[in-house]
Amino acid sequence: MDLDTSLLHYVIQLRRPWLDDVMVLASALAAGGFLWVVLALTAAVFPRYRADAWRLLLTIGFTLLITDYVVKPIVDRPRPFETDPALQVIVGKPMSPSFPSGHAARAVAAAIAGSRMLPGAGWVLWPFGILVAVSRVYVGVHWPSDVLVGLIVGVGCGWFVLGGRAPTLRH
Repeated sequence: MDLDTSLLHYVIQLRRPWLDDVMVLASALAAGGFLWVVLALTAAVFPRYRADAWRLLLTIGFTLLITDYVVKPIVDRPRPFETDPALQVIVGKPMSPSFPSGHAARAVAAAIAGSRMLPGAGWVLWPFGILVAVSRVYVGVHWPSDVLVGLIVGVGCGWFVLGGRAPTLRH
């Protein structure tokens, strides 16, 4: 058994009813970048945050473009449940290719851009981003390597859109 499969099965064996609810909710909240768009549009109402809110939207859009429209079609990796029909998936089965995880990429890109916009929010955005990433393996729709590369892509996209500037704790 390869490392990806071993790690996938290890994470899945950690399932518990209460944890299932947490992971399904984390995956659902981050689906399609909707949560990040709502956060950005809410912040854009306030003139102080408007420019950073647009950067957050741009970061999410750029990350979506790279993961879903460039890398996924090129790599075209099957999802775990497609290679192992016995694998129990606890969310709807996505139809898109598995690699990389768009959820993980957008979550960490949003953590980068959101932390720049609202420095005090990093304490929530970063753990939530990691929770979203782990949830994708836990619910059975991604290989661990999909998530790892998704995190790397998200960091790269966030860094690129912010012009190579890391988020700061203060403006």
